[in-house]
Amino acid sequence: MIQTMETWIVADRQALADYFGEGFALDALPKENLEAVSKDDIAAALRTAVRNTKGRTYRKLRDGSALLQRIDAETVRQRCPACRRLFETLTAEIGR
Repeated sequence: MIQTMETWIVADRQALADYFGEGFALDALPKENLEAVSKDDIAAALRTAVRNTKGRTYRKLRDGSALLQRIDAETVRQRCPACRRLFETLTAEIGR
């Protein structure tokens, strides 16, 4: 299970890089087992990744909703098994 919504955002590394642009440090982001990464570690990784970009900060209210609209749901499902299970359960319950 994810600790914070930013885990789903970090799952789509390319969407983050495209959003923040030049200077974004992809290597600062965790690569494996994202759902086991603590909320504090996700936040620290985001701070490090964006520090050399024009915006220089990640702000949940300003950037979070914009990024949730940009991330690729299939990428997040592949990298976050709990997300995949959530969407499978919701889809089954809705009857799609």
